[in-house]
Amino acid sequence: MSEDALEAAKQAYQSAQEALHAALRALNDAVLTAYANGEPVGRIAERTGQSPTSIRNTLAAHGITHPTRINGST
Repeated sequence: MSEDALEAAKQAYQSAQEALHAALRALNDAVLTAYANGEPVGRIAERTGQSPTSIRNTLAAHGITHPTRINGST
């Protein structure tokens, strides 16, 4: 690869990383908003294509704990 091609690839990679980080922040914000508005974790997971565990991890990372039922199921 030429020097220009390497620089272009580096720039494309950095731009993609920035876009990914922005998308993840937007997804996290949407998850937090949906949960705050009373949407259940399972429904948020369905709508975002993530697992309920991933949604709970997102909530936990922001200090929001998911209540459990008496029998321990969620």
